[in-house]
Amino acid sequence: MLRSFILVFALLAGGLAAWFSISRSGAMSEVPVATASPAPLLTVEVLVAATDLVSGATLSLDSLRWQDWPAASLSAAFITRAAQPDAVAEFSDMTTRTSFLAGEPVHEGRLMGAGTGYLSVMLTSGMRAVAVRISAENTAGGFILPNDHVDVLHTISQTDAAGTPQVQSRVLLRNVRVLAIDQMIADGQSDSVVGKTATLELDAAQVEAITAAETSGAISLALRSVVDNAETSVIDIAVPRSVQIYRAGARETVHLAPLAPLAAPTALVGF
Repeated sequence: MLRSFILVFALLAGGLAAWFSISRSGAMSEVPVATASPAPLLTVEVLVAATDLVSGATLSLDSLRWQDWPAASLSAAFITRAAQPDAVAEFSDMTTRTSFLAGEPVHEGRLMGAGTGYLSVMLTSGMRAVAVRISAENTAGGFILPNDHVDVLHTISQTDAAGTPQVQSRVLLRNVRVLAIDQMIADGQSDSVVGKTATLELDAAQVEAITAAETSGAISLALRSVVDNAETSVIDIAVPRSVQIYRAGARETVHLAPLAPLAAPTALVGF
């Protein structure tokens, strides 16, 4: 009888312990876990291109729009609605210096005032646009395009005292930017273009040198790698600098003042 009582008591004690344990774990599982709510993302309205815009495009009210931009990645060059609320209307009729992709932020450094000439928009400050005669043979088979950089070669053909033809060629200008081929200005086109003129971006000294060179020989363009575009554009100081002027039917040769040394001269190559 005593053993039966002890067994029943043990079973009851075990069941009570199990119930207490289950109740305790259930109560603990119901305790809510506090979670940190994410901080709100701060944004600023920034002026962006509403559509793809090519270089030299004239802006309209439909060309620009406001777009939310993360405040943490805001650039000082961006135009914000808080600072310039009327920017869309203010920039209407302005011209783009460079191309824009839809959604790309706009800033004033890449725009020009209304009424500016199409090609003059692309010119760097202090530079000039000069057209030279070209053909497929002297422009890398027509694969030189606007915004490419080239070396300008000057070739002279003459006869020596013995009557033997002599041809000499030298690099006249290095790392010159091509603004246009005929009437085509950079707009993302990648097809080859065979034109009759190439418009180059030159400084004042380079304009004089290439003008003199065209009167005494042929001009050719050698395409450069885009990796080398950052190199300084230089002129060969050994280039003859004279022009032919016709006055009252008579031809007169005018020699230009010598240039200050900007680069080591390139040796002549005879053929």
